[in-house]
Amino acid sequence: MPADRYLIVRLSAIGDTVLTLPLAAALKRANPGCFVGWVVEKPSAPLVENNPAVDWSYVLPRGWLKSPRTVMAVRQALRAQRFDVAFDVQGLTKSAAAAWLSGAKTRVGFARSRQAREVSPWLHTVHVPLAHTHVVDFTLSLLAGAGLPLPPPAEVAFPVPPPSPEERGRVDAAVGGDKTVLFGPWGSIEAKLWPLERYGELADAIHRETGMRSLMLGHGDKERARAAEVAGAFPAVLDLAPELSLTGVAHLARRSRLFVGCDSFPLHIATAVGCPAIGLFGITDPERVKPYRPPGRAVYETLRLASSLRDLKYEGAHYMLDLTVEKVFRACLDVLREAAC
Repeated sequence: MPADRYLIVRLSAIGDTVLTLPLAAALKRANPGCFVGWVVEKPSAPLVENNPAVDWSYVLPRGWLKSPRTVMAVRQALRAQRFDVAFDVQGLTKSAAAAWLSGAKTRVGFARSRQAREVSPWLHTVHVPLAHTHVVDFTLSLLAGAGLPLPPPAEVAFPVPPPSPEERGRVDAAVGGDKTVLFGPWGSIEAKLWPLERYGELADAIHRETGMRSLMLGHGDKERARAAEVAGAFPAVLDLAPELSLTGVAHLARRSRLFVGCDSFPLHIATAVGCPAIGLFGITDPERVKPYRPPGRAVYETLRLASSLRDLKYEGAHYMLDLTVEKVFRACLDVLREAAC
């Protein structure tokens, strides 16, 4: 008999939180009356709070595992929910500890692999082998560890919380019509980024071919200043998108005809809300994090897959420099044509 109360532990990062959302939807699909909880850290919390597939969420305070008093408070809050099964999606000591503190008798995680590191496997009671390539697929494979069926690929769903009415209005005003391309050029790791100026050249090429204009995301003063500078060089074809929350970005992607960007949160949320998306790659594995469904696709010229976080941080960005505007432009036209069919 299926359990009634499930806990998902995916604390960070924001993009990976998006790619974990199908697990919550799959639990509701397999057992419509079940209770789904989620333990998360503050940056990713807006994707979990007010989510239609999540009944309860708990935001861990910063540095919680270093404070015995806070650990006991976390334990008390989680155990009060009486979870039957906990899924450790992240596979780190801190995520496995949260699953263990929940008191769930069944704690499902991956067998030791790149997705089950540090002491996490020792705290799981069920170990699922890492048998899939894409993050969404191997996350959903955890369902088998709880005796639940995997959803058919065509029925994998990404539940996303709605934006606030105020942000919805600002997005709708920025988009205007239905012929907008959205650019997401930012990410926390510089080696993942395509040169910012090339987005301006890409916007110009798209406009000349299709008449569509582009919007560029930017969060915070530094990003927005740089984005505004590029947009200023292409004033007729490229504008700066409004400052938005995570759910606001999701709504903007939903209203856009195409998304282009690097391997980071905006790419994954665009895929989640059904916007045809093009991911630009050079140092991360496109097979793991490419847009999950067609007509989205991964575009790259040279791949040098990082084997560690250190590689990600310190490898030069020249792998992205090899990717030309022309190649990305041709991919944009292909995806737009496929989406129109």
